[in-house]
Amino acid sequence: MNIAQIEEAAQRGVPFRLKVADGDEYSVPHPDYLFLPPRSASKRTYVVIHNDAGFASLLPLLTITSLSYQVDAGT
Repeated sequence: MNIAQIEEAAQRGVPFRLKVADGDEYSVPHPDYLFLPPRSASKRTYVVIHNDAGFASLLPLLTITSLSYQVDAGT
């Protein structure tokens, strides 16, 4: 997984999930829940995801194994 793929998912504006190597999944219901390092940073090797409970998780890109879009069951 690379930062460009995660940026593209955030720009789509639809909810998605990131799965990491230990099997945990992190939901990104809206781009406001995601922080990406500035493009000017020489090494962008992580993302930060916030949740509704007020916690943030720092995810190293090397541990992110997949990205999946959430499908609306009503459609």
